[in-house]
Amino acid sequence: MKNIVFAGFLALMLVGCATVQQPVSLSPSFWENRQQTVGVAVTTSTPPTAMMLGQQGLLDIVVNRANAKSLIEFLEKMEIARLKTIAKEFSDQLTARGFNVKTIDEPIDVSKLEKFSGKSEGTSFAQLDFRKLKTDDMDKLIVISVNRVGTVRNYYGFIPLDAPQADLSLTGQMVDLSNNQLLWYTVENKTMPIPEPWDQAPSFENVAGAVLANVDQGLESFQQSFFAGPVQ
Repeated sequence: MKNIVFAGFLALMLVGCATVQQPVSLSPSFWENRQQTVGVAVTTSTPPTAMMLGQQGLLDIVVNRANAKSLIEFLEKMEIARLKTIAKEFSDQLTARGFNVKTIDEPIDVSKLEKFSGKSEGTSFAQLDFRKLKTDDMDKLIVISVNRVGTVRNYYGFIPLDAPQADLSLTGQMVDLSNNQLLWYTVENKTMPIPEPWDQAPSFENVAGAVLANVDQGLESFQQSFFAGPVQ
């Protein structure tokens, strides 16, 4: 439990210190060069969980997680098949548009990548250096990250302020592996109310249904931000 509390505190500190990357829209010119090879990869992600937001002290966090133990355990064991096929869905759509595609089988562990220090006025670069992933048969790399999935609930201390909602956060970026330039960057945050009753331990049918529906809707919007090009 101490590790959980410390990890939550550390995450908040990192979020507060991080530079916020602004969205980067994909240029229409990308669709004109279909001879390039595009890699598609996902990053390592954490299991579904119950996110708790609001003003909470360390003791409040311990109490709130204890009260939500059955929900947390359910979510951590929940299988969300659609999230396992994101790379394939991107690859299939790129292939349908005439691109050479290379799907990266193993998730990328971004903790092993160095920060990128290059700067240029008017040009966006990935915050991490993906250039070492370049191969002779891959020019650009799409990286998809599942930041959060599960539920989110607001608290004031140990008092819940509302019912939990289904929660999803995804980050997508496409990097030019020759110079680490960002060619596309988006963050998709999606929530959805959970039908009452939501507290149906141990099976949580309504929670599961809302989480899966929220994932489906979030992924549709997420993919739409990239696939503006016509199918051949």
